[in-house]
Amino acid sequence: MTNPFHHLARGIFIKDNQVLLAQAIGEKNTFLPGGHIEFCESAKDALAREVEEELGISCTVGNFLGLVEHKWEKKGILNCEVNQVFEVTSKSLTAGINPQSSEPHLQFFWCKEEDLDNCNLQPYPFRQLIQKYMNGKKNIWWESTLNYEIEDSNRS
Repeated sequence: MTNPFHHLARGIFIKDNQVLLAQAIGEKNTFLPGGHIEFCESAKDALAREVEEELGISCTVGNFLGLVEHKWEKKGILNCEVNQVFEVTSKSLTAGINPQSSEPHLQFFWCKEEDLDNCNLQPYPFRQLIQKYMNGKKNIWWESTLNYEIEDSNRS
């Protein structure tokens, strides 16, 4: 069996110093809205499609923020992913009001930047990158967990 590889588009919605996070119901980790990029689909198009599918809203996909490579284990199988990350806005979202998910296995909620660790945001490099971004550091990201041991929070 080959190890799974995931090419993902992720979006950062920020309102009133809060970031929108997604969580699979019953799981401990959270992640940024978005999902898999389909073959021959641009990352921006994939992100807009995923937001529409997950939240039932339209959005504007803005600037490219960077890329994060990550690995984790699920049932003993190593998975690797590449996350392309973009600024995203939508007039349909209101800070402090958690949006309803269009998918029954997901929930969405707003998280303060200082609570990203407590929310177990994955891939974990996003935690510091988002905090730096929210504090004015706007340079392009590149981070990787591929050369590090897998954290226990990334094993299931």
